[in-house]
Amino acid sequence: MFYAKSKPDVLTILEHTTDVVDAVKALSQAYGQELSLLNESDFLLLEFAAWYHDLGKYSVSFQNAIKPAIEKKYRRLDIHNYPHNYLSVTLIPIKRICEQFSKIDGQILTLAVGYHHERGTPPDKLTLETFYQKYMIEHLTVIQEDMPENLLLNLSEKPDKLAIKYLLERRNTFGDFDQNARNKYILIKGLLQRADHAASAKRKWESIEDYVEEAVHENVAENTKAFLEKRFSLRPLQQLTYENQHKNIILMAQTGSGKTEAALLWISQKKGFITLPLRVSLNAMYERIIKPDEIAFKSTGLFHSSALDYLLSEENKKKQKGSESFEQLELQVSHTRRLAKKLTLSTIDQLFKFPLLYRGFETELATLAYSKVVIDEIQAYDAHLVAILIKGIQMIQEIGGQWMIMTATLPKIFLEELQHRQLINENTLVETVLIPDDRSENPIIPRRHRIQLVEKSIEEMFEQITNLSQHAKVLVVVNTVKQALRLYDLLEGQCKLLHSQFTPHDRLPKESEIKNFAQLEDPKSGLWVTTQIVEASLDIDFDYLFTEAATPDALFQRFGRCNRQGKRFNGQTPLKPNIFISSDLENISGMDTVYEKIIVERGLEALKAFDRELLAEDDKIKIVEEVFSRESLEGTKYLDLFQRALIELDNMQPFEHDSNSVQKIMRDIQSTSFVAGRDNYEKVVELIEEYEHCKYAIEDQKELYQRRRQIRIDIDKYIISVNFHRLLHARDRQYSLMNFKNKGFEHIYYSTDVSYNAHRGLELALDENFDSTF
Repeated sequence: MFYAKSKPDVLTILEHTTDVVDAVKALSQAYGQELSLLNESDFLLLEFAAWYHDLGKYSVSFQNAIKPAIEKKYRRLDIHNYPHNYLSVTLIPIKRICEQFSKIDGQILTLAVGYHHERGTPPDKLTLETFYQKYMIEHLTVIQEDMPENLLLNLSEKPDKLAIKYLLERRNTFGDFDQNARNKYILIKGLLQRADHAASAKRKWESIEDYVEEAVHENVAENTKAFLEKRFSLRPLQQLTYENQHKNIILMAQTGSGKTEAALLWISQKKGFITLPLRVSLNAMYERIIKPDEIAFKSTGLFHSSALDYLLSEENKKKQKGSESFEQLELQVSHTRRLAKKLTLSTIDQLFKFPLLYRGFETELATLAYSKVVIDEIQAYDAHLVAILIKGIQMIQEIGGQWMIMTATLPKIFLEELQHRQLINENTLVETVLIPDDRSENPIIPRRHRIQLVEKSIEEMFEQITNLSQHAKVLVVVNTVKQALRLYDLLEGQCKLLHSQFTPHDRLPKESEIKNFAQLEDPKSGLWVTTQIVEASLDIDFDYLFTEAATPDALFQRFGRCNRQGKRFNGQTPLKPNIFISSDLENISGMDTVYEKIIVERGLEALKAFDRELLAEDDKIKIVEEVFSRESLEGTKYLDLFQRALIELDNMQPFEHDSNSVQKIMRDIQSTSFVAGRDNYEKVVELIEEYEHCKYAIEDQKELYQRRRQIRIDIDKYIISVNFHRLLHARDRQYSLMNFKNKGFEHIYYSTDVSYNAHRGLELALDENFDSTF
């Protein structure tokens, strides 16, 4: 017997290969008609790739590695196991392939098979030839018997040297491809990887189709339309996206105007992806979409780093009023990570790694070739990430996929770059759809915000803040944790505090409290001091907002937390300012550490025309366009970063990074997991001890895995994500800093003598350069 898999089921090479071929056919059947860049011959080439991809597993070296894991009677010999995907290439009849298809097709097939698993170690010519002679030749007859009769094979005493040559020259070959060949390579390799992942995950008795693509014939637009029409008619922007499903769309629309439903109406029956900056926002969207009494679209996946933890959390179980089993949730997350869900809600670090051309990028891009992608709140990303998104949109369009940008405000520089890359054409709809907010036209929805610029620091507005909070709901947003704590001390317990430097155990109840407090129907008055953590993640609605100056895009996000639906002040237009902006830049936190000062200044200059006036939604859009135009940004670090990032992406060398390293680049990971204070430390120690000891108390491996997963979720409740430099460079640092030595927990640092409590969160004496921004 020649084995390919030892888990989840034992499979022979022929059984697994047949599953992969069936998965390729299922992909072709599901969405082949959407892949306009592939023809019938190309799908045959893909099928050949599936038959060839695991031939290297027939080697004695691979069988020597896998058989002892299957049957105890086998003993592993002292034979080095060389990557089977490289060995598979030695059996490809490359000359005959080139004759039946073309030379470029032969190169594409070789690269798809040879790199369907990405390895850290590149292939070596001498090693390949040696392994072929020592470990492959004796099984050529068996390979011939297992493969279909009509499959071209080149089973000789020598490996195929031309195939090996193509394998070794991947980067040059890819670089020499024209755009058409490059796209074909991406599709063939990406779809092969999708098929292989699906076949490797399914159980023997299960059908391959659901592991490849779920709910192919379901239509999320019809679910959404049916839900909306039960209660209301479609709003203008929803009607717009529903009627323009065939176009790419750039849509500017204000918060609360039904953008999520508009996106779902646009996706229609296509496979869809929606991205958002924050995991908490994705979680909330996921709940709405799968809820039985709302959109009720079951084939929806949650794709971020802690998706399984969220689905397993007590918070989610309460919201769903019941809970699926651990196995069901794990399978659901597995399907999502294989990109098998009809609709996927994702952070960009999971979905948009492909513009960095990391090893294995073809999987995502090949899938997006027949999908629709929605980028929501593009203005919330920094210049580097927006550059990656724009490059990604360009690659999606070139390979046949569709895209949509939804945003409250769109910096002009982004629009100009999309035009420069010819991504705005006759098949692109650019629209601004605003809810009428003029009382003469629509008395139900008045203008929500009357602003006032105040030449004072936020501390100097103390008396006004406290007076208003006696009879109204008042929100104060500052730019740094340090400033939030300073203001909290000044208010001497007259307020509630929220920022990111609380443990989840303490922060989640605070988030729940502020959401319940800041609702229209809640009669209580009071005061909350927060950082910009509230800008996008929390559905809250205050009467008044006091905020430190920030860039206009960030300010307008904060405005959305005040008089959110225009129903405060008895539904009337505010006659006096309800938003106060501290504009004394010399006494505002986070200047040139959180926000670039020159951009803040230009935003304030634009807002001066509206001092003590109503600020309409189209005014906000114009201000962001103006401040973030190329002319206005001239000489800023922001523009320099944006331009340098685009140049780097356009000249990106392929296959230099792996998936994990590009994720770190996208997340700009400088933070570490930190346990602050003795109480939290003792709780984590207790949980780690339970994690280590439960292996002696629980014999069943599945039950042990589930228990350990839950313990890790519980440990995360006491961990804060902190910039590592912040820990090392805190001014006058007088605390010890250590990490746990227990296996699997070495990445967690702790200090028992740093200041932490449930009311104030983590406190470190900081230099301004290392101040926290949230």
